Amino acid sequence: MTKLSGRLPLRDGVEYVSYHRPPTQSEIRFGLGATHYRDFSPDECCHKGTRIARQWFIAADDGLRYYR
Repeated sequence: MTKLSGRLPLRDGVEYVSYHRPPTQSEIRFGLGATHYRDFSPDECCHKGTRIARQWFIAADDGLRYYR
């Protein structure tokens, strides 16, 4: 269980949170070896029942790990 005390929740007006991930090996082979950025809604990237953003999580649609 992640310790959430002392961590600040997202503000009420925040609609999207930016995360990044390193390139996969296949992306590097095809010349797309840059850091990839992506925006997620707070529902996808926050701990359940809170507005506290996770440090990292695995996206449901592509199965890749994104970091804050």
